[in-house]
Amino acid sequence: MTADAQQEALGLQLGVGDHICGFYRKPSERDDILIPFLVEGLRAGDKCTCVVDSCTPDDVLASMSEHLEVDPYVSVRQLEVLDSYGTYLADGGFLPERMLRFWETKARQGPLPEGTGLARNIGDMSWAHRSADAVAELIGYESELNRIMSSFPQVNLCLYDLTRCSGDLIMDVLKTHPKALLGGMVIDNPYYLEPDEFLATRPG
Repeated sequence: MTADAQQEALGLQLGVGDHICGFYRKPSERDDILIPFLVEGLRAGDKCTCVVDSCTPDDVLASMSEHLEVDPYVSVRQLEVLDSYGTYLADGGFLPERMLRFWETKARQGPLPEGTGLARNIGDMSWAHRSADAVAELIGYESELNRIMSSFPQVNLCLYDLTRCSGDLIMDVLKTHPKALLGGMVIDNPYYLEPDEFLATRPG
């Protein structure tokens, strides 16, 4: 699949290398984004990795099981649903470089040969609200993730709970994601800044 290849999934127009932000206000809205994104990915043969914080991996698997049998996908690791403590917060704290390597590794594992050619990743970013330092580190990480997105056939969707986000954080999220999920559509984000541009706007 070429870098400009497009894929339509549940009304979402996805392109290889897309880094998308999505927002929700309550668990049902989160699940309305998260579950179809993963279910459609599995049916398309994508490698799907999901990290959640505002619910448990078992919650996700139970919801997905209403749409398809998840065990066969889990057994071959086409589907991995993980929590934040073993990923973003492994070893007691958030290290951006470690998570950049994590997503690169998942993208390298790749989709099924007969699939659409995507590694489909989704991260629930609620874990960052536990400390101001984590939020500051998170935004730098989100910007740096853009440097590797086009290197591998992957799509990354980052979910934010609007009830826990300040106005400043929402703007920073928009500045670090080239695409945004709005009204069930993936759109080009006019607020996005390239990593070097974004870095230049940060305090000394």
